[in-house]
Amino acid sequence: MTRPAYLAGTWYPSEETSCRREVERILAAAAVDPSDVPETVRGGLVPHAGWTFSGRTAARTLKALAARDRLGRVVIFGTDHGRLSGPGAVYAKGAWATPLGEVPVDADLAGAVLGACEELTADPDAHAGENSIEIQVPLLKALADDVRIVPVMLSLRPEAAAIGRRVGELLARDAPEASVLGSSDLTHYGPRYRFSPAGAGESGLTWARENDRRIIKLIEEMRAAEVVAEAGERQNACGGGAVAAAIEACSALGATRGQCLEYTTSSEVVGGLETVGYASVIFF
Repeated sequence: MTRPAYLAGTWYPSEETSCRREVERILAAAAVDPSDVPETVRGGLVPHAGWTFSGRTAARTLKALAARDRLGRVVIFGTDHGRLSGPGAVYAKGAWATPLGEVPVDADLAGAVLGACEELTADPDAHAGENSIEIQVPLLKALADDVRIVPVMLSLRPEAAAIGRRVGELLARDAPEASVLGSSDLTHYGPRYRFSPAGAGESGLTWARENDRRIIKLIEEMRAAEVVAEAGERQNACGGGAVAAAIEACSALGATRGQCLEYTTSSEVVGGLETVGYASVIFF
């Protein structure tokens, strides 16, 4: 079974040459000095808007992991935008199509994740049309042609942190070379998102940035349980479950802190008085 590249042609280019050219541009713009990347980096967080908005920010996390040869096997915790009825779903076998070629699912590791986490189900349909994981896959393919992935969609539930912990313990025991990614955007602010607690205008944009800084601080301190509560209360991470799971998994792999490599917003790219926040974070 091969999952189609549902968003190719809209969120990122669909034709191979154009996609490769855009990937090269994004990677060149995502400045990462390999000497600044800790040897102990175990994973990170990436945003999941279209590449125009957040591709460079996501690429900084991925380039940091590539600098330490940690893109061979990657567990990706994605954000559920409304398809899940339970805590989470794994795409357990097959491959994901990209304009740069297919990326295989690590079926053995996916099966082990399902065995370790009874809350998760094997459900490829839960991943159909979802953007939070797909938008990362061509970038991963460009950075590591032989990458294998385990896509895991998670809801914003308290169980997410415990799921991440068990996945991390599994990796520490059986696949310590694997990395973990959590995919989430931050505050969605403005009438389009039905969330404008500080009103319109510059005051609203300032509030949204401050709202993002609150959760980035919790993320850098790896306070997973508080991230879930914060995201639910203040709507400053659409993927709070994915973030919490990534924190706990990386903690089980030995990481003790996070570092935000870049923070930006959609309003910085296209202007306007509505905004979405994006952060690149690594855990080490």
